[in-house]
Amino acid sequence: MWAKIRAWFILTRGSNLPTVWSNLFSGWILGFIFTQHMPVIINAGILLVGLWIGVSLTYVGGMILNDAFDAKWDAERRSSRPIPMGLISVRTAYIVGFICLFLGYKITVASSYEDGRHVFQDQRQLVSWLALLLAVCVVVYNRWHKQVAWAPWVMATCRLLLPVIGFASLADIRSVWALTGPAFFTLLVHPLVLWLLTFAITLVARHEASDRQPPGWVEWLLFLIPLPLLVTAEYWGAGYGWWAFVCCGLYWTWLRRSNRKHPLPEGVGARVSDRLASFPLLDLAATSTFLFYTKEMVGSQSQLENMYVGFTRHLGSFWIIPLGCFGFTLLLRRWIPTT
Repeated sequence: MWAKIRAWFILTRGSNLPTVWSNLFSGWILGFIFTQHMPVIINAGILLVGLWIGVSLTYVGGMILNDAFDAKWDAERRSSRPIPMGLISVRTAYIVGFICLFLGYKITVASSYEDGRHVFQDQRQLVSWLALLLAVCVVVYNRWHKQVAWAPWVMATCRLLLPVIGFASLADIRSVWALTGPAFFTLLVHPLVLWLLTFAITLVARHEASDRQPPGWVEWLLFLIPLPLLVTAEYWGAGYGWWAFVCCGLYWTWLRRSNRKHPLPEGVGARVSDRLASFPLLDLAATSTFLFYTKEMVGSQSQLENMYVGFTRHLGSFWIIPLGCFGFTLLLRRWIPTT
């Protein structure tokens, strides 16, 4: 019985879930800033938990389907996986995977803000399309990732969509269309950074079950990825850009430690695991930067300026979510393999 339970945990790669929560939260907190019709904070918190549950089910469903689609390949090259070992059948994996995707989609859409006004009905429709796109990308990647060169682009799009869904679930769409200059640039930079990091990790992960080393330029790319966040923070950060440098410094230190501890080629799997764990560190850089220059982004809107005052009183509690997700990822991966 315990062997089957553990097999399901291995299949879901559940130790990576905190990185998903962190990605979504970093977009959600920016959406919170740009919400003109402010929901009660308790209601907003409930919606956030609902979003976390929804994207978690989507992630888990995707990971289960990954093993289901790869069952034949794993039987030839990775016989220790749960399906080749006979602990879980391919049919059961398909059924559970698609059920998780469906429930994840429904819960994600249901957790977007809606109060009956037309603008928020449009907002929920936008979230439904984004959540559907996420589910489609998950299926497309799992079905064709072993046969096509563009698969890493699809996987990277899955990560990019997480902060976008978090943002769209709460932000007033009309305020988004009105964004210009630094605020609009800020909205774009963080998802693109996550896209690049996922793309690089996926390229490295392709060599996990082979004797070849990942291309050297990928390692350089991993260290260059945070630069757009730093440029944004320094140029628009109103004197607080150094916080992003501290957060990105943690990311660089973590990568450097991983490289020294896990030399190639035998260290590919461990490096992939460490890079997956690093997502919350970049979310931390983005989140702290968002909160510090909220006032510059929202301009003279009095309601949002009042929100800024509230944010500055509780910055530590907001920071602790991505940082806590990083620590929780390291804790979970002691028992649940990340790849």
